[in-house]
Amino acid sequence: MHIEFDHQHRIVSIWLASDGADSDLLDPLYQQYRGTPYRVAVFRSGRANLTDCTSALLRHNR
Repeated sequence: MHIEFDHQHRIVSIWLASDGADSDLLDPLYQQYRGTPYRVAVFRSGRANLTDCTSALLRHNR
């Protein structure tokens, strides 16, 4: 798990591995920032080829 704070935009970015081992640590983080002006964004890595997925996304959005 990797956590980044953007205090200017009030965003907490949480990066998780695709195995989901750190998922049980999310609830305390959600609770910590509930009622604050910060927004929590969770990103999970995948197993697919990034180049292929990006290419398909760009073709789709032409």
